[in-house]
Amino acid sequence: MIAALVVVGGIGGLVFASMQDTVTYYMKPTEILAKVKNDASSVYGERVRVGGVVIQKTTTGSASSRSWEFTITDDKGTGDLELVSLSETLPETRILVKYKGIMPDTFQDGVIAIVDGSLDKNNVFVADTVLAKCPSKYEAADAEDEGMAKKGKADAEDGRGLTEQEIIEQ
Repeated sequence: MIAALVVVGGIGGLVFASMQDTVTYYMKPTEILAKVKNDASSVYGERVRVGGVVIQKTTTGSASSRSWEFTITDDKGTGDLELVSLSETLPETRILVKYKGIMPDTFQDGVIAIVDGSLDKNNVFVADTVLAKCPSKYEAADAEDEGMAKKGKADAEDGRGLTEQEIIEQ
């Protein structure tokens, strides 16, 4: 009985220790910069995930060099996806991001970018992963496609669907 408890406790300890290394904290630009002001040593070099709106006309780089720079900020507090210019933001609400890699197809000014990496001592976020959140307009299209698929299945079950010949003729 005691041996079983020791084994279970050991396995639990190993699982807990392994999960500590894979935890990534999510922050907004203002949160990570505020943390730098309070205790910079706890932020620099630590792996974090930062999400924010890509500021208009701050993206530089090219697909051929796979080297990119852009600036993200917290949204305007409305929760709406909208373009934000550099002049509409304060320095304590934005972070310069440097990234080497392939940029997502959906990446553009005004999208919400989620970046994984670490903040260096110059307050530049060095990202190893960039994700671009798709605008919500795609969510409505997905729901519409799902509705059409259900309708098509119901039509086919009721014998109202097109035959293969009718599809070819179209």
